[in-house]
Amino acid sequence: MKESEYTACINNLGLLEGEKIRLQYVCRCVPPVRPNENRLNLKGLLVFTNDNMIFMEKEGLLSSRYSQRLRIPIEEVSGISLKRISGFGVLALRIFVGIGTQSGEYIVSGVEEKRIEEIEEEVQRLLTEVRQEKKRLAQEALAKGATPTMIFCKFCGTRNKSDQSFCVNCGAPLN
Repeated sequence: MKESEYTACINNLGLLEGEKIRLQYVCRCVPPVRPNENRLNLKGLLVFTNDNMIFMEKEGLLSSRYSQRLRIPIEEVSGISLKRISGFGVLALRIFVGIGTQSGEYIVSGVEEKRIEEIEEEVQRLLTEVRQEKKRLAQEALAKGATPTMIFCKFCGTRNKSDQSFCVNCGAPLN
């Protein structure tokens, strides 16, 4: 990825207030294929922030423009593992998203400059850190007796609407 393309990607991420980039990888990311969808495996920038997993995808084979292909709240990432791509013997990273409209398995491969095993460890570590922080914030809010518009699950740290009774991620009671 050229420096100008990288800068454009970062400038177009659309980070929310308080959102900070934690990890980023130039790679190929293949989202789950939906019925009647033809997808090319295009290069892009995979970014993990303290709140979201974002993939900025190249708009075409000859284009130098990138647009946001997906933005998934980090608490919806239910797991990651390594996968050997059949026929090629290449390791790829599988990212599992458990809830929402973008649920499924995302395959990340072709990562530049790092071994996929190192990336798996970094992402695992980040997921653990983010979940612990969200859990801590939820416990602080509960201790203060405040009723936030969003409720964090005290078991897994997932954001839930304040009118929900059970966590959308782990099913634990929110009261």
